[in-house]
Amino acid sequence: MKYLLDHRSRYIFGLLVLLIPFAVCADKGVSRYQQLKTHFHQTLATHETRLESKFHSLLSVAETDEERAWLVYRWVTYHFKHDAGLANRIGDPSQHSLEKLHKLAGGSCAVYADVTHRLMKMAGLEVKTIYGLVKGGPATSHRNGKPVNHVWNAVKVDGVWKVVDSTWGAGFVGRQGFQSLHSDLFFLLPPEKAMLSHYDGADELGYQRAFAVNQSLFAKLPDDALYAAAVGLDPKLIVDAARREPRFNLVSTFDLPPDALRVMSAPVSGVLERREHRFVLESAIFEELMIVQGKSWRPLKKSGKVHSLILVPSQGELLVMGRRPKQHEFEALLGYRVK
Repeated sequence: MKYLLDHRSRYIFGLLVLLIPFAVCADKGVSRYQQLKTHFHQTLATHETRLESKFHSLLSVAETDEERAWLVYRWVTYHFKHDAGLANRIGDPSQHSLEKLHKLAGGSCAVYADVTHRLMKMAGLEVKTIYGLVKGGPATSHRNGKPVNHVWNAVKVDGVWKVVDSTWGAGFVGRQGFQSLHSDLFFLLPPEKAMLSHYDGADELGYQRAFAVNQSLFAKLPDDALYAAAVGLDPKLIVDAARREPRFNLVSTFDLPPDALRVMSAPVSGVLERREHRFVLESAIFEELMIVQGKSWRPLKKSGKVHSLILVPSQGELLVMGRRPKQHEFEALLGYRVK
């Protein structure tokens, strides 16, 4: 299966480590995520070579299905490297033992998904392997009459099926080959976000039916729609705009640190009309937010961490920009064109 990650390299740096919402340990002031992360690296560093023993040690601290799923996801994304040549030699990963695949430590998305499926099943989780389409390239094969260019997983946590893509969580293929860039963005994607980047023609999870997304509409969605949703833009509004507009242009997003910005309200279309628009953004990093048009700088009203402004823009480029404490320069956060 072709490894379709090149289009992500522009966006991944600002979304490299999006923390999953594990609870905070009040007694030690250490997040549950940090505890699990420390345990993961300690397990990875042990000299135990037997997969089963190492796997049981890895899961020994997990208290919930979400934690078990994350430890499996993190292990697969760290241990396996994309290798097209190795993928060709492996062929169908289901024909090989888990131990062998673990020793080979590489392959295509089919290997990532197969190993993730087996390990999550060993962890006692309900899991599926899904063959379908992702943004960034055409179908390269078919399965049961449905187009396919990628393989990923879905796992049931707290009674809800969510998408897990270990391949994309491991890194991307660029000009220099495979680049390891671990991200939790592709762990437990909820339905409304998964539909922006992953299309299952068989609709095993019912996402396409629930949001009325067919293959034609999926093809119209911008490649970076998921990354826009990751900073808070409403995924349903993105889909509705793509459905409504013949040529939908998504608002431009820029490389930002993890959790730097949460868009509570803002236009999802990158092309604005000269009428009233509302911007509400939350940030613990940026002290001051401005809407910039040429020489015009309009500050957003600040209340705690929330910045807001309602305005009628003039024609031309519009940027939402932020300034950090003790810094003089502003950084671009969102970009629009006003017609």
